[in-house]
Amino acid sequence: MQEQETKQAKSCLKINIARPYIRRFPLSFIFLFLLFTVSFVNNFKRSSKEKLDSFSMLKGSTLPIVAVNTDGFKPIKSKEDYRRCDAYFVETFTEAMRLREEIVSKKTEAREKIGSEKDEHRARIRGRGNSTWNTFDTNKRSYLLKLDKEKELFALPSARKWILQANVTDKTSLRNAYAYHLGREVFTKAGWAPKTQFVHLFVNGKYLGLYMLMEKAEIAPNRIPLNPDPADESFLAEVNSRLNRAWNFRSDEGVAFSIREKENAKQDYYRKAEETLQKFENVLFSENFTDENTGYRAYIDMESFVDWYIVNEYTKNHDARFQDSCFLTYSSADKKIRMGPIWDFDIACGNNKDECANPEGLFIQSRHWFERLWQDPYFREKVAERWRECRPQIEESFGWIEGEAKKLENDANLDDKIWQRFGYRQWPNAPGYKERKTYRAEVEYMEGWLKKRAAWLDSEW
Repeated sequence: MQEQETKQAKSCLKINIARPYIRRFPLSFIFLFLLFTVSFVNNFKRSSKEKLDSFSMLKGSTLPIVAVNTDGFKPIKSKEDYRRCDAYFVETFTEAMRLREEIVSKKTEAREKIGSEKDEHRARIRGRGNSTWNTFDTNKRSYLLKLDKEKELFALPSARKWILQANVTDKTSLRNAYAYHLGREVFTKAGWAPKTQFVHLFVNGKYLGLYMLMEKAEIAPNRIPLNPDPADESFLAEVNSRLNRAWNFRSDEGVAFSIREKENAKQDYYRKAEETLQKFENVLFSENFTDENTGYRAYIDMESFVDWYIVNEYTKNHDARFQDSCFLTYSSADKKIRMGPIWDFDIACGNNKDECANPEGLFIQSRHWFERLWQDPYFREKVAERWRECRPQIEESFGWIEGEAKKLENDANLDDKIWQRFGYRQWPNAPGYKERKTYRAEVEYMEGWLKKRAAWLDSEW
């Protein structure tokens, strides 16, 4: 009898232990686990393709090649911590073939063996990007490359810091380049706009596909032309909801700002920059803000605000909603605040699934400072005048898209053999993506959206 009771007690003990264990796996957890598993499998299928001879595939390409070998060929896993590396910049396929052993075979003696200023630089590299670095949708990521010495790359002006932009959310790879083209050639009052060069990228011997080498937004020679002296009050600021820079603050109207670092600048420099922005905002939201002499106009370069607004409104740039990636500068020379440089257009030009997918309707004018500016008839007039003035160049810019797309099509198709994005789900999942199974279809969608957008703005302005 005692033995039977002992067995029953053990049985009850087993049940009591098992029940809490089962409760740890509710349906929501199982659903998330399955979702993650499917995402992982899709990523694996899309990133581990058949073994292809990447160099042979590049034979018909006219694009330059960038190859990076990290010390010890360690993977690049961080956005904060750099890895030391060797970087090669190769103009032609023939030159790439000459360096093939060093680039693909990953020989440890590569640095001593090549040693040429023409095609190799000692450097550091780390990851970059926010949502695109952490997304589950793809393993194709962007990088920041910092050379030990300034260097001109592929006719781009000499500098140390370079962005290797994956354009992972933009299946045309053209949206950023197009916006920067407009900034350099059409809406030039927004100041400096980055120059770009499409390249093929290898990291530690592995071909990563089509990338865009581009200039970084920074105070530096050949880039944003502000006085770099830490004693000078000129500054570069960024609207940055993450508030993750050395000096950050939130304005009285709730705009999150970061003041970009200036070498050897003291706290007083950053404090004055914060005071300058807050003083302007106070005037902008004051009762007499439209007054020509005492209102906001006395504090800004109006042309830069107008051009910055038009580029972002025309492209309906989701990232320009005064939350992130919106830059502005202050120059001590004329004591004016300027909007710009323009930045980050990968989820613009219809490449979104929210209200920005609709080519009709205004978007930027309802965001923070620009909502207030839009209440001033003078600002609205200036926008309409500038749009009409530049409209012929907007029409011409569609030819630029066609020309660039034609030059890039074979390279984009090669990239798709690695990442398989055409016709696949890829954040931000612009409407109709399943039907657009070719590069050409994606370009036509972008261009068609922009033409509809321009026509609608014609009726508005």
